Parts: sequence; C-alpha cells; structure tokens
Amino acid sequence: MVGLLILKQLDNLSDEAVVLQWKRNPYYQSFCGIKEFQRKLPCHSTELVHFRKRIGFGGAERIFRMNVDLHGQAALEDAVHIDTAVQEKNITDPADSKLAIKIINRLIKIAKAHGVPQLNS
Repeated sequence: MVGLLILKQLDNLSDEAVVLQWKRNPYYQSFCGIKEFQRKLPCHSTELVHFRKRIGFGGAERIFRMNVDLHGQAALEDAVHIDTAVQEKNITDPADSKLAIKIINRLIKIAKAHGVPQLNS
C-alpha cells in the first residue's frame, strides 16, 4: 500500500489509475517489491482510501517526507514546472454515445419513479 501511495503521488494518478497501472506495469510491481509479474490487481482502489484513513494525515505525511529525505535536497525545489497540456482531463464529448445512454437511463429512472408508462419499440 505504501508503494502504491508513493507511485500515486509521483505520477499524479487517481486511486483507480494507480491500481490499473500497477497491474499493467512491471516497473510499478518491482517498485512495490514484487519479484514476478502479477496479472491480478494488488487491491481494490477503495482500499487505498481506507489505508489513508487508517494511517491518517500524519502517517501519509511521514511516508512522503521519508521519500523526500531519500532524495535529499534535490527533491526540495523552489519551483516546479508542469506542462498541464498533457494531463488527462475528465471531460466527456457532448457527441459521445456514452453521454446519450446515460441521459436515457436517467430519464427511464425518472419516468418509473413517477409512474409514467413507456412504450417499447
């Protein structure tokens, strides 16, 4: 779990993304101490949330501080330059069919809640 938290912070990933990357990337697995490539997920992404809650803010801060201490003064930069153009965006294209299906399912749910009969075609 500690390795996943460090990788999550280093690569600026979500919990779901870091777990999937761990499954796909042998370097992630090696970083976490796994000797042979594993094809299964290390844990469910929600377990990272529970782990962070268990160790608390102080525990997470201690893990990240130890990571910085390992890299010495080079990790304590005054300025960090980030190219946000390459960061993944959580935006759905309005023409995407997933969005239309989501709207249709929501309307069906509302219609059922209000007792509106529907025709099947």
